[in-house]
Amino acid sequence: MPPKKKPAVKTRSRRSAPTRAHAPSTSTPEAARGSKGARIALLIDADNVSHGFLPTLRDFVGETTLASARAYGDFQNRLHSWRKAAETWPALELVEQRNYTAGKNATDMRLTIDAVKLLAGKNPPTTLVFVTNDSDFTPIVEDAKKDGVRIVVMGERPHRSLRSAAHHYVNLTELRERLEHKAAAESDPREVLRLLLTALRSLPKLNPEAQKALTEAERRLPLLRFATGRPTPSAVNKTDGSPSPSRARRGRRTGTPTASSPSATRQNDKAVVSNDVHAIRRKEALLNRTDLIQSLVDAARSLPNQDGWVKGEFILRRVREMVRDFDQTAPRYAKFYRMLEDTGQFDVELRASTVFARPRKA
Repeated sequence: MPPKKKPAVKTRSRRSAPTRAHAPSTSTPEAARGSKGARIALLIDADNVSHGFLPTLRDFVGETTLASARAYGDFQNRLHSWRKAAETWPALELVEQRNYTAGKNATDMRLTIDAVKLLAGKNPPTTLVFVTNDSDFTPIVEDAKKDGVRIVVMGERPHRSLRSAAHHYVNLTELRERLEHKAAAESDPREVLRLLLTALRSLPKLNPEAQKALTEAERRLPLLRFATGRPTPSAVNKTDGSPSPSRARRGRRTGTPTASSPSATRQNDKAVVSNDVHAIRRKEALLNRTDLIQSLVDAARSLPNQDGWVKGEFILRRVREMVRDFDQTAPRYAKFYRMLEDTGQFDVELRASTVFARPRKA
């Protein structure tokens, strides 16, 4: 008799686990940080969060009292790069935790135990911050919340159960971009000069000459241009699509100016100056349109807002409704938010990939 055929075994196709989508913040950093009298304990799951966010976390804490700051993981092996990054933050303690048994996450256990110890101590923190994307911390977050402790979760793609269990959730990528934008705004020389002019305006008994000088200074302030340094030939090659070094050498044979030649450098300088001149003229044209600037301000104030902040795209849509020939008569800007900045009447912020603007108080 012929041998019986074995029945075919059906195999299931393996599917990779779905990646959780980017989770936007549900709270502002100010609300998550709490009052000035708060004491923050920061517990970082280094297995789930990049060490590149350490400067962001340090800026988030700011001047708030730090009860404890600890990062947990195997820093001798896979997470060795954390050691170098942590040198810039002396208050951060790296808690070494190795997984001695495969399949057991000892890091999560150690972090949870330390969180319980902090809450049971003589002087427990008022705010407990979990920096992680791991939903396994949901039970400890729920228990600590019941004890009256403010709970903050910070991450990029934490599970919905973990986000909803906390009082506040802040997306680390959004927070980093917000802090970087704020730092850039605070280092802007124009803002410093604007503050000085405001202070001078508040002085009593200014003589007519001083009043006239202040008025002229305020008129010129939006037109200021600060030197940024001459771009190097290598930088020009990378940014403007000029030929590579090998092509540049071939260009010399036929007399074509290369990126490193004096003629090419002069051409690049002329292009930079030309761009600056166009920007200045465009800004001057905008500042002469007081009616248009007032329409932009009125459009922003007519929209629903949060502490005065409105999405830039909403302002553009509304002003197009208010000024029918807006696109034909307004100065041409590649980016609408640059127009808002040039008016001198708006504060502009970039949050994640969305531009927000707020009319300045008169």
